[in-house]
Amino acid sequence: MINLSYWLINILFIFIVSLDYKKDQTQLTWKTFLPIGLLLLLIIGFLFSKSATFWYWIVNFFLIDSHLWNWNQLFSQIPFNDGALFRLYKPKLFTLFMRWVYDYGFILAWGASVIRSFLTRSAGKMIRYTLSSHMLQLPIIVPFYATVMLQEVWYVKGNPDGMARHLSGDELLETVQNCFPSMHTSVSFAILLLALRENGRLFKWGMVTYCSLVIFSTLYLEIHWVLDVLGGILLGYVAVKMVDWVTLIYHQRKKNHPILQSCLKKERNIKKP
Repeated sequence: MINLSYWLINILFIFIVSLDYKKDQTQLTWKTFLPIGLLLLLIIGFLFSKSATFWYWIVNFFLIDSHLWNWNQLFSQIPFNDGALFRLYKPKLFTLFMRWVYDYGFILAWGASVIRSFLTRSAGKMIRYTLSSHMLQLPIIVPFYATVMLQEVWYVKGNPDGMARHLSGDELLETVQNCFPSMHTSVSFAILLLALRENGRLFKWGMVTYCSLVIFSTLYLEIHWVLDVLGGILLGYVAVKMVDWVTLIYHQRKKNHPILQSCLKKERNIKKP
């Protein structure tokens, strides 16, 4: 029943933050955009459907017994690093809300952004949100996960699981490791930075609020250490800037393409009196 309620909230959330899509809609017609837009949705959907299988393949082949360092003791000894200040007051209803935020925080912000970008008829934004949040971050973060053993705060400190997942055995050990940096944080922060560039205020501040809550939830639920979150923020920022750099190079090369230059020259000659 709770899972059904969460999915209804997800759908409602996507609907609400997409209401002002016309504020950012491009001049492309649907006839022009639809083929590439639908193709991108299919590609992105396919990648998402295979992402879990790909991740567990990485876990099984690269992340089991491959760590060079164990940071559990080091991180637990750093003052305030366990984020206890973020859990001074934990009402039950708010905890349930935070569990929804964290549980879907890895995909909901990105998914809502891609859907709204489709409605704005912007293939570039669909690609930018996907690259900045997941596709580029994963290859950057795997080397950290492969070499550093750092487990979730609640597990290291011997407290109850903040997500109440009732895990045991290999599933528990696979879930609680690989904390640094926090990818929940890095994905959310990347989406937050990109959302701030949008014109639609409903989407912009809706996403800023939600992404901030995702980052907060990692501390509130004793999942990530404070340094995990700071590392995630840095990773999200770097990912966005890297995509900015790649996009800039792409547009410069496109602008300097000889065929395009020839067309622009002919256009200028036509416009001359």
